[in-house]
Amino acid sequence: MLLEMNVSLRRGNFDLTADLSVQDENIGLLGRSGAGKSTMLGLLTGTMRPESGRIVLDGKTLFDSRKGIFIPREQRPVGAVLQNDTLHSGATVKECLSSAYERTLKQRRGFQPDHLIDFLHIGHLLNRPIASLSTGERQRVLLANALLKSPRLLLLDDPLATMGHDVSNVLTPFLKRVASELRLPLVYASQTLGDMLEFSEKVAVMDQGRVVRLGLLNDLLREVGMIQKIGLSQFENKMRATIIAHDIPNGCTLAETYGTELILPLRSDLAPGTSIAVTLSSNEIALSRGYIAGISMQNQIKGRICALIPAENGILVQIDCGNVWIAGISLKACQDMNLNEGDSVYCLAKTVAFSYRANTDPKSFGWLFGRR
Repeated sequence: MLLEMNVSLRRGNFDLTADLSVQDENIGLLGRSGAGKSTMLGLLTGTMRPESGRIVLDGKTLFDSRKGIFIPREQRPVGAVLQNDTLHSGATVKECLSSAYERTLKQRRGFQPDHLIDFLHIGHLLNRPIASLSTGERQRVLLANALLKSPRLLLLDDPLATMGHDVSNVLTPFLKRVASELRLPLVYASQTLGDMLEFSEKVAVMDQGRVVRLGLLNDLLREVGMIQKIGLSQFENKMRATIIAHDIPNGCTLAETYGTELILPLRSDLAPGTSIAVTLSSNEIALSRGYIAGISMQNQIKGRICALIPAENGILVQIDCGNVWIAGISLKACQDMNLNEGDSVYCLAKTVAFSYRANTDPKSFGWLFGRR
């Protein structure tokens, strides 16, 4: 898959000039609210028309102002889950999904409608008008519609944020398998890094309608001023770990990551040796210069400061603990502790501050694929 996009659009006081080239890879789209992320996705989907430029996907021209080409949304090999999407708003859910499936060539169909309907829990919605659905319900219907098109590119405008924790925990590994097995690149726009980084560590940063940087997030975070452009005030740390044992009397689970023990909320259903992913918000991490005895924070992880990153409401401290952790602290705390790059510190976190991410085996979704 090769996407080449170089377009311009002006709406009122907003001016977007997007220049982006992506080949066979997932991309995260980051930026403050109003930076142009949703507009960029709308231009790719075909819900919006640029004033000038070109959009080419796998050699197929979707838009060319000089040649007068504009391929409508229904004919683009692009699936999309957009915010405030009015797709088929006057139709029922069943009519919407049937239309997407019937328009797709038989040899390209990757999913059976019934399978997706059951998986996304939208069977009870089939006879309802799309306009009557809640935001979360509409997002699930739009995802089913997008996948039934068997697209060459999937655009996601932060859909997991509105689908609920239980649904998003299952959807994350499912979408990973879809992207991998069907070789379907994703463009994921979000301000929730924990969700976006599940799919890609490479990001395009947008600011005032421009793609200002493209690269690996960990590299971009160290650039002066980049945090302000991204609009981050906190960060969701994600780490892999292995279950060691369960301390049932004390209500906790012991795990290990890079030789460091973690004390996590009890999950006795996970057998020792199980590989897991857990997350910890940057705002849930306190820092100290040394180990502190007699404190309720059971996790005290020693690390070295890699970078001090100015943020809107303080400092994001990047710390190498085997995993790279980011802690959010106030500027005053940073000054009072006299923190500098290279210093050793302890990251302190309560047991209950950790959350388990989805650990569903991607192979378990084989029945969903139409050709299985």
